[in-house]
Amino acid sequence: MQTMQSTPVETLFFIPDISGFTKFVTETEICHSQHIVKELLEALVDANTLELKVAEFEGDAVLFYRHGPPPPLEAIVEQARRMFVEFHGLLQRIEYLRVCRCGACTGASRLGLKVVAHHGAASTMAVKDHVKFIGRDVIVAHRLLKNSVPEAEYLLLTQATLARLGLADADTGTGFAPGADAYDDLGKISYRYRSLAGYLADVRFDPPPPSGLKDPVKMMRISRRIDASAERIYELLIDLPARMQWIDGIKSIEFRDDRPNQIGKVHRCVREGNDPEVVTSDARIGEQALEFWETDTKRLGACKYSLTKAADGATDVVLEFFVRRNLIVQLVFKALMQRKLKAGFERSLANLARLCTAG
Repeated sequence: MQTMQSTPVETLFFIPDISGFTKFVTETEICHSQHIVKELLEALVDANTLELKVAEFEGDAVLFYRHGPPPPLEAIVEQARRMFVEFHGLLQRIEYLRVCRCGACTGASRLGLKVVAHHGAASTMAVKDHVKFIGRDVIVAHRLLKNSVPEAEYLLLTQATLARLGLADADTGTGFAPGADAYDDLGKISYRYRSLAGYLADVRFDPPPPSGLKDPVKMMRISRRIDASAERIYELLIDLPARMQWIDGIKSIEFRDDRPNQIGKVHRCVREGNDPEVVTSDARIGEQALEFWETDTKRLGACKYSLTKAADGATDVVLEFFVRRNLIVQLVFKALMQRKLKAGFERSLANLARLCTAG
């Protein structure tokens, strides 16, 4: 059912838009890019301090709105700053926690944010639980996402918005510059803009506490040369669902969430029913060597995979198992677990080698 509001209502349209989104999605792995963009859009919604409402998500942007007179200029600027800071804080978190080498994960740090704010009048049409805006002013807000602003990340306010605030002929504050663009069906639209880059100094990211063993003791080392690239092997190591294809005796994999693998990701490879939960605890990606760590959530043991490129294109794979520096833990491991675990690891590496070289 559709309900039309015929009388136009004063409305502030506020659109944060992820710049670089189209290239990001079309040139990278879709699955991982979808997770990243979803998190970024959710961060923009969570950073809402102006009591804005969400009309719709538009792929790379959020159409926020607020009926009534526009808030003070300072509040609009602060809203843009808050979203920008939260957006870049999340990008820093994604980069810090990433273990993946795919284009989506490595390219996320190059995304940016621009914000368009325009106040005008619009009618609405309710479609189910969604509000659809109709009128020239909502078109203006959308068209201004394509403009000639020379900054990469910025806040843009239309001159009409400033006029409604009583600032049409006044200085809107340090950092604002005038601009205008002409559109075939709308004519010339004047605006002012300011760079958001200065707010990068406000971005704070507190890394999570380490999840690895503080003082590990090496208990086991297994090595194998696999006739495949280190990149191919690494991709299979960090692809948790793919472990169904090579982990010895695996029956299923359990996850706490649906995010791609990253530092802090918890999973359980179910084999005998009493299997420990394991957290991805570290990753180091270099030109000639790659390293990947997993630690059980009780911090009793940890597994380290080291991949070193060989001259012939093959890869030397080393699996090392560590336990916490505790005499009782070490004795129990040697007496009850070491032989069985080593045999299982050797079979798993053999399965991994076959998988990497198949077809």
